[in-house]
Amino acid sequence: MSLKALITTTLPLVALAMAPSAVAQPPGGSHCPPRDGQSVVITVGDIDCVTAADFAAQYDPNGDKYQQIGPFTCYSGNAMTAPLIFQCVADTEDHAEFGVYPG
Repeated sequence: MSLKALITTTLPLVALAMAPSAVAQPPGGSHCPPRDGQSVVITVGDIDCVTAADFAAQYDPNGDKYQQIGPFTCYSGNAMTAPLIFQCVADTEDHAEFGVYPG
Protein backbone atom coordinates (compact mmCIF):
# COMPACT_ATOMS: atom_id res chain seq x y z
CA MET A 1 0.00 0.00 0.00
CA SER A 2 1.37 3.38 -0.94
CA LEU A 3 1.87 6.11 1.60
CA LYS A 4 -0.79 8.25 -0.10
CA ALA A 5 -3.34 5.43 0.09
CA LEU A 6 -2.46 4.80 3.74
CA ILE A 7 -2.94 8.46 4.63
CA THR A 8 -6.17 8.65 2.63
CA THR A 9 -7.67 5.68 4.47
CA THR A 10 -6.40 6.36 7.99
CA LEU A 11 -6.69 10.15 8.21
CA PRO A 12 -10.52 10.17 8.25
CA LEU A 13 -10.50 7.49 10.97
CA VAL A 14 -8.06 9.48 13.10
CA ALA A 15 -10.12 12.66 12.60
CA LEU A 16 -13.28 10.83 13.60
CA ALA A 17 -11.63 9.43 16.72
CA MET A 18 -10.35 12.88 17.72
CA ALA A 19 -13.61 14.74 17.02
CA PRO A 20 -15.80 15.76 19.95
CA SER A 21 -18.41 13.12 20.48
CA ALA A 22 -22.11 13.79 20.70
CA VAL A 23 -24.04 12.99 23.84
CA ALA A 24 -25.16 9.38 23.52
CA GLN A 25 -27.28 9.42 26.66
CA PRO A 26 -28.80 12.26 28.63
CA PRO A 27 -26.19 13.76 30.97
CA GLY A 28 -26.23 13.50 34.71
CA GLY A 29 -28.74 15.52 36.62
CA SER A 30 -32.28 14.99 37.78
CA HIS A 31 -33.98 12.66 35.32
CA CYS A 32 -37.72 13.24 35.26
CA PRO A 33 -40.28 10.60 34.33
CA PRO A 34 -41.21 10.69 30.62
CA ARG A 35 -44.24 12.80 29.73
CA ASP A 36 -45.85 13.16 26.31
CA GLY A 37 -43.05 11.17 24.69
CA GLN A 38 -40.31 13.38 26.11
CA SER A 39 -37.93 13.03 29.02
CA VAL A 40 -36.70 16.11 30.88
CA VAL A 41 -33.27 16.17 32.53
CA ILE A 42 -32.72 19.06 34.93
CA THR A 43 -29.03 19.91 34.82
CA VAL A 44 -28.84 23.07 36.96
CA GLY A 45 -30.98 25.16 39.24
CA ASP A 46 -33.96 25.02 41.50
CA ILE A 47 -36.75 23.70 39.26
CA ASP A 48 -38.88 20.60 39.68
CA CYS A 49 -39.86 18.04 37.05
CA VAL A 50 -43.48 19.18 36.75
CA THR A 51 -42.55 22.82 36.21
CA ALA A 52 -39.82 21.96 33.71
CA ALA A 53 -42.17 19.66 31.80
CA ASP A 54 -44.82 22.41 31.71
CA PHE A 55 -42.32 24.84 30.15
CA ALA A 56 -41.08 22.14 27.78
CA ALA A 57 -44.62 21.48 26.57
CA GLN A 58 -44.78 25.08 25.32
CA TYR A 59 -41.79 24.68 22.99
CA ASP A 60 -42.81 24.52 19.31
CA PRO A 61 -40.36 22.20 17.49
CA ASN A 62 -41.53 23.67 14.18
CA GLY A 63 -41.10 27.25 15.37
CA ASP A 64 -38.03 29.45 15.64
CA LYS A 65 -34.81 27.85 16.79
CA TYR A 66 -34.69 30.19 19.82
CA GLN A 67 -37.94 30.65 21.72
CA GLN A 68 -38.62 32.69 24.86
CA ILE A 69 -40.87 30.69 27.20
CA GLY A 70 -41.40 32.42 30.53
CA PRO A 71 -37.97 32.99 32.10
CA PHE A 72 -36.39 30.41 29.76
CA THR A 73 -34.69 30.76 26.42
CA CYS A 74 -35.19 27.39 24.72
CA TYR A 75 -33.34 26.30 21.62
CA SER A 76 -33.20 23.18 19.52
CA GLY A 77 -30.34 20.76 19.36
CA ASN A 78 -28.59 19.55 16.24
CA ALA A 79 -26.97 16.37 14.95
CA MET A 80 -23.94 16.94 17.21
CA THR A 81 -26.09 17.10 20.35
CA ALA A 82 -28.38 14.16 19.51
CA PRO A 83 -30.42 12.72 21.15
CA LEU A 84 -31.05 16.15 22.76
CA ILE A 85 -34.21 17.62 21.19
CA PHE A 86 -33.91 21.05 22.80
CA GLN A 87 -32.68 22.71 25.97
CA CYS A 88 -33.90 25.62 28.04
CA VAL A 89 -31.82 28.05 30.09
CA ALA A 90 -33.37 30.54 32.53
CA ASP A 91 -32.33 34.16 32.65
CA THR A 92 -32.95 34.19 36.39
CA GLU A 93 -30.76 34.35 39.46
CA ASP A 94 -30.43 30.56 39.87
CA HIS A 95 -29.78 29.96 36.14
CA ALA A 96 -32.00 26.88 35.98
CA GLU A 97 -31.36 24.70 32.95
CA PHE A 98 -32.89 21.54 31.56
CA GLY A 99 -32.65 19.43 28.45
CA VAL A 100 -35.42 17.53 26.67
CA TYR A 101 -34.76 14.11 25.17
CA PRO A 102 -36.91 11.51 23.45
CA GLY A 103 -39.00 9.67 26.06
